[in-house]
Amino acid sequence: MPYKHLFFDLDHTLWDFHTNQIATLKDLFKKYKLSKHFRDFDAFFEIYMPINLNLWHEYQQGKIPKKDVKVGRFYQTFLKAGYDDMITAIAFADDFVNNNSLQTNVIPNAFELLDYLKQKKYHLYIITNGFKEAQHTKMERSGLTPYFEKTFISEDIGVSKPHQKFFEHAVKTVNAKKSESLVIGDSLENDIKGAREFGVDHVFFNPMETPHNEKVFKEIKALKELIGWL
Repeated sequence: MPYKHLFFDLDHTLWDFHTNQIATLKDLFKKYKLSKHFRDFDAFFEIYMPINLNLWHEYQQGKIPKKDVKVGRFYQTFLKAGYDDMITAIAFADDFVNNNSLQTNVIPNAFELLDYLKQKKYHLYIITNGFKEAQHTKMERSGLTPYFEKTFISEDIGVSKPHQKFFEHAVKTVNAKKSESLVIGDSLENDIKGAREFGVDHVFFNPMETPHNEKVFKEIKALKELIGWL
């Protein structure tokens, strides 16, 4: 393989955001006694998820500020249940970001893959759109930090994936050539489309084998598929 520089997405690619998020939200659901307003946790989560995804999409496109995602996703969820309390939404949002980043679940085979790549002398980096106050903590708590030479966070760069300036900044900062770089991520929009349009090879991590029509360089359903391929 011609690659020397591997750029990994963090959430849903290495750090198991879904599992960690569920654990955190269940704890906060109890702490804030939300059973007064929602039938159960599943009812809360069913309302929350599409709201959260929509706000993240708008934030990554630069249409709304960070606070509209951080707090708005919970405030809007509360409103759907007739619970209008911005103060509680702010406190809930702060607790979520802080507590979620302390969770330590990673995607299956993540460490096995990273150990292999380090042994093969690849240069490893993180590229993420997540909130900067959480991403470093996630990596440190879960044991991912030692594997990576640098972490690129959209808030620090000023633009989010899939913007070309994000990828250009990351590649130039580490003095990498496009031909020697590979992006690995779970988002067709942010990681795969962004890398493709920038002219960098890419691996689409699709563990649920979700159907799509995007043109991808390589697709995998398990991280261990990269062992031996790289």
